[in-house]
Amino acid sequence: MTSPERPTLKTICAMTGLSVATVSNALRGSEKVRPETRALVEEAAAKIGYSANLTGLQLRTGKSYQIAAVMAAPPPETDEWEGVEYTQLLSGVSKALEGTPYRLALYAVADQAEGLALIKRLVDRREADGIILSGTRPEDARVGWLQARGFPFVTYGTTEAHGDHPFVDADNAGIMGTAVARLADRGHRRIALVNPPDHMSWAVTRRRAWAAAMQAAGLAADPALVRAGVLTPGFGAEAVASLSRMADPPTAYLCANEAAALGALSGFARAGMVHGRDAVINATDDLNVSAYFVPPLTTFFLPISRPARLLGAFMLGRLEDQPVSQLQRLLMPDLIERSDDILRPDPGAF
Repeated sequence: MTSPERPTLKTICAMTGLSVATVSNALRGSEKVRPETRALVEEAAAKIGYSANLTGLQLRTGKSYQIAAVMAAPPPETDEWEGVEYTQLLSGVSKALEGTPYRLALYAVADQAEGLALIKRLVDRREADGIILSGTRPEDARVGWLQARGFPFVTYGTTEAHGDHPFVDADNAGIMGTAVARLADRGHRRIALVNPPDHMSWAVTRRRAWAAAMQAAGLAADPALVRAGVLTPGFGAEAVASLSRMADPPTAYLCANEAAALGALSGFARAGMVHGRDAVINATDDLNVSAYFVPPLTTFFLPISRPARLLGAFMLGRLEDQPVSQLQRLLMPDLIERSDDILRPDPGAF
């Protein structure tokens, strides 16, 4: 006589008609679940003798119940701030996983090659059930390999060469279109772009959108107005130093993050420039640090908690086989105008 199969989360799902995430949340007492739903799940669990023991779940299902976040970390010799750290991103993802059996593990890698080798190991050894990737490239070998294996993943950033896949990203094209049109409307004709390294997907998107927006405003999309590099304060200062020496220098600088914007402000001081008189700086923020710069800068503000929680939610959705089309989101930041960014002989007259 064969013994009956041991009950699993899916057994309770079949009994109640609820999703795996809802059942898991209910069994863990999550406040996300309504009391009547929690009572229904607990009654079903008691009826079949289910016990939510993680080790047992792993043995019964063959799952690791681990979500691997594979993210590039700056080398140990890097001392400069580069904007949002992955710790802030992971905090939001972890929040989205609360009340489920899944736990988040960070795997910091030096580059794409190391990241791909790690991903192959995680998948082949069944050390993760899903993977979250950051630092995407237009043609990303990590994404292509995961697609070929049919393994669940979500990217923080888009790609161009790999068809549809789950992703969360800022609306970089929308940011550039809005920023350039706004500055052009305020009389700026030479608008510089302080951009991420050229191999990054969001760098490509921003550069293309900047050029399109400049042309739409009737302005020359001069490639000499673009500087690309690792977005540290030092790079922002260097960008201003080189651009301000041009025969026809920019009067506006679009900085891709707060760290570069901070450096650009320092570059203004070193060059004897005054913000609002000689040129202005706009930034893209995740933590709202630029609100405390002197002067505070006009900013496209997207709190890091928004994409982070979506990454976690989309990862759970992928594990439940939700359609990819429902797991793709571009987030448009809020425009925070801290000055009108019109150049004046007296920059205090805003």
